[in-house]
Amino acid sequence: MLYERLLGADNLVKIPVHAFQATLAEYARGQLTGAEAQAIISAVSGEPLSPEDVAEAQALLATFTGDTAAKLARAAAVDHVLLLADHRAPGYSTPQEIRTRLGV
Repeated sequence: MLYERLLGADNLVKIPVHAFQATLAEYARGQLTGAEAQAIISAVSGEPLSPEDVAEAQALLATFTGDTAAKLARAAAVDHVLLLADHRAPGYSTPQEIRTRLGV
């Protein structure tokens, strides 16, 4: 339900996209652990991540591979998808479209 929360779909507590993006980038730079990233998302959204949210976040984070430059390039690609999703751009407006765009 991570992507549903990023969209604020189905009356779920929305995860602010910009905070999520910043957390991913910090993680990619090695500045945060997974637990710290979860704590940030819980604090900014006001609700902890569910086990399903954590699993989806871990699947996304698993796509951040290679050296720091490669991880940051992946973070930029994820940023672009999430920014378009945050505005419900055509092709980026449903959780499934987001998953497909992100390759997860």
